[in-house]
Amino acid sequence: MLSMTTEERISRLEGAYEHLATKADVAELKADVAELKADIAHIEARMLRWLLPTIIASIGATAAIVRLVAGG
Repeated sequence: MLSMTTEERISRLEGAYEHLATKADVAELKADVAELKADIAHIEARMLRWLLPTIIASIGATAAIVRLVAGG
């Protein structure tokens, strides 16, 4: 190890840390997560916009069927 040149030692150290994220990697990931959160919020709003009226209509249809079956 002592007989290695400075360049060889630096090259070896750089190779050992290839799996670590850089600040740019972290910033890119944060941007992707923010975009994903916005997409999830949009989908959630669309689901609620359709889910609530469907539930209300189902309750109304069930009540109407119960009235018809019960005779009145």
